[in-house]
Amino acid sequence: MSGNIYIDIDHVSKRYQRGYAIQDITLRFESGRLNLLVGANGSGKTTLLKCIMGLLHYEGAIKRHPGKIGYAPEEYVMPQFMTAMGFLRSIGRVKKADIATINTLLMRKFELLDLLSVAGKPIGQLSNGMRQKVNLIQAMIHQPEILLFDEPLSALDQTCQEIVIQWLKEEAKRKLVVVSTHYPERYKIRNRVTYEIVSGRLKQNGLD
Repeated sequence: MSGNIYIDIDHVSKRYQRGYAIQDITLRFESGRLNLLVGANGSGKTTLLKCIMGLLHYEGAIKRHPGKIGYAPEEYVMPQFMTAMGFLRSIGRVKKADIATINTLLMRKFELLDLLSVAGKPIGQLSNGMRQKVNLIQAMIHQPEILLFDEPLSALDQTCQEIVIQWLKEEAKRKLVVVSTHYPERYKIRNRVTYEIVSGRLKQNGLD
């Protein structure tokens, strides 16, 4: 992947009736490193990711690399009757990914995340951890240049957490990867940049 992939966030705020969820956030995410967005529950991390995705109206400006983007929210609602493999293939088609590429990628990720044994099971029969793995895969099925993950380690056991962290580390070498978490200590990666949000405001900008 050539060139610098970026997201520029310029004085972005999101206000609800009860007040600001995020206020006057200015920062820049770049490729070639793992971008950690940290903060307590309710600090505004998820709101910022939704603004980047265009899921919320906001004040300010967000500019980004014009390539494809993938998003794994903390909670992803999936059709309970569909199988894991069938659901992901349908997502790939919706995102206009090549069928052969989808099948190759799915087999590789199902093996990596130990999902092969449940590939044909309805999503409604999967554990929370298995559903989270499906969530992570749907975000990158179309091979986007930008990946946003909201608490990607949620519901995963220790072994799988380590696998996912290593996977994110490799993806961040070539793509722009943003991870929202309130457990930054789990990401023991040398090439990372940390942005901390406290009560809707950016407290720490790009320091690690």
